[in-house]
Amino acid sequence: MKNINQMDPLQTEITSFGPMRHTDKVFEDGFRLKNTVNVVSVQIVSSDYGYPLNVYGSILARDSLDRKCVYVFQRGQDNCQFISSKDDLLTLTGPKRGFMVCDDIFFEINLKVKDAQGRKVDDERLSKGLIEVDAIRRLSFQPRYKVETETLVSMNSILDLNYTFLRRTVEGTVEIRILEGPADFHGRVTACTSSIPCNIVLHDRKVSGVLTAGDDGVVQTARRVVGVSVDEMLLLTVSAAAAAADDDDEFSARTTVEFTPRRNGYGIEKIVCGDHRMSLKVTWSIVYF
Repeated sequence: MKNINQMDPLQTEITSFGPMRHTDKVFEDGFRLKNTVNVVSVQIVSSDYGYPLNVYGSILARDSLDRKCVYVFQRGQDNCQFISSKDDLLTLTGPKRGFMVCDDIFFEINLKVKDAQGRKVDDERLSKGLIEVDAIRRLSFQPRYKVETETLVSMNSILDLNYTFLRRTVEGTVEIRILEGPADFHGRVTACTSSIPCNIVLHDRKVSGVLTAGDDGVVQTARRVVGVSVDEMLLLTVSAAAAAADDDDEFSARTTVEFTPRRNGYGIEKIVCGDHRMSLKVTWSIVYF
């Protein structure tokens, strides 16, 4: 782990690469797939300000593809996330593309805080630092996939970044379309891979609000890209709740669908969840230079 000041302060350019870049390309079977990292969750597990608090700022990653900024969390001071306790997760809105990890991956954290009423505090710094993860060592000696945690102790808080490494991976971009039923979706959408029992939250109405379908029926989740090993399955779980429900236990329906990862193309599954008939589409692409 290094201090963030050790990074080149001029290297702030945002990556120009997006998802689904190679969906339409055909690759030979001998093509060597790259490794990736999925950020599972980020938590402020200790705060000198106590709780609740309002968090804003950014968390970004630099991977082997171009070492440019790929945002995982980004909020302005007028759009804080309310954190009620150490158990709350930051609502991640990225990455916008799959990570390519050949050596190290860096996570830069720069979070600030307002008080529970959304007012500025004397020292607004909450968490600032750089987490450097050695992918080569982990991928060489890690016997199985698992959730790992890097802890950043800095400024006025302790932050946990939870992530998984995956070998021989492809990028899956998730699209959810409402085919029949109400345009508003009160629910939760999570992803995981078949060997790692963890939830990567793509949308949670408790922190991100209600999703409303556009004219084409597509609902825009806060996060939509997941890395998947070709040796595993991608599992998408959609949970629906009544509009007045306040607790996760009050989900009226829950449906899980499996997708087999591919080097290109896409897969579509249609489901019924609560009052909605939906189409779940995963578009596949490899991640490489």
